[in-house]
Amino acid sequence: MKLEFEKEQKVCNIGGRLVGGQPGANPPLMIGNMFWPGDKIVISRKGKVEFNHEGATAQIRRLEELEKTTGLPSLVDMVANTGDEMKQYIDFFVEATAESGMPFSSDAYMTKVKQPAAEHVASLGQMDRYLYNSLSFWEKELEKEMEGIAKLGVKHVVIGLWDAQDDFSTGRLKCLDNMWKLLEPYKFETILCDMSVMHLPTSMICNRAMELVKDKYGLPVGSGPANGVYMWMKEAEKLGGKEAWKGVDVATEAVSSLGADWLMYGPVDSCDRIFPGVAIAQCNVVSMVMDESKTLPSNPTHPFNLLFPDVVKQFHEKLAGVEKKRKWLRA
Repeated sequence: MKLEFEKEQKVCNIGGRLVGGQPGANPPLMIGNMFWPGDKIVISRKGKVEFNHEGATAQIRRLEELEKTTGLPSLVDMVANTGDEMKQYIDFFVEATAESGMPFSSDAYMTKVKQPAAEHVASLGQMDRYLYNSLSFWEKELEKEMEGIAKLGVKHVVIGLWDAQDDFSTGRLKCLDNMWKLLEPYKFETILCDMSVMHLPTSMICNRAMELVKDKYGLPVGSGPANGVYMWMKEAEKLGGKEAWKGVDVATEAVSSLGADWLMYGPVDSCDRIFPGVAIAQCNVVSMVMDESKTLPSNPTHPFNLLFPDVVKQFHEKLAGVEKKRKWLRA
């Protein structure tokens, strides 16, 4: 893992949540899914959309609590099959998060769903905290899609990077090189680069790709390791049941967060196990950076500053040259 980049690293602001920068400066933006296929809070998607408002609100409140206690910023990615369905989720979320201003995104494969969602967000005046998910190089009408969302005022986008002919880190970088020519004219404020996890045991290829992209472009990078984890759920349970799979989930998310500026961790109802694991992993990133550069994060809400204030104080003193005598050490 690279601890410092010569290239200036872009720090973006989505709904008051910082994402990007040099390793250890800012914790990763945690992106979790709501209303995904199989989500128990969804009662019906046919006709009039029905979902458990109380249960959905409780999930949001828990995320808001975890933001404050762990220092990991949160964004909710809402999944829908139609534009009308997505609009109803957006209306609910915007109202439920009026106080915290938590950012959100609309998650859909088809432009016919993504477009009306972006139009609705524009009509609500919520573009500052809206993330468009996503732009993909393999989309047939990519240029038309970019032009359309730029005209709507979309500021923050995710781009999917993957090359079918080169499934290695170099392929992700090549994809961005080709896509950049199309992206550059639109000057989006935020471009989150998704390294596209294809298999659980190869997810760290994405982390290697993150280094290449940050080295060349300085853009915020991340991945969705949850894709691989949930694909392997049945096989993982053979190792020791549901708890074994949960362990694999936390371990994968924590390791994948090393060097990442943001992370798609799967359903938001997994936040109670994922956030602590990622927060501790990020504290260890800070310790590596500190060991090499003798600096500590200035971000007051970094997990290291929130969870380990005594350790932070101790190292600030060490870096300032304050000496302490320890009785168990010989002179």
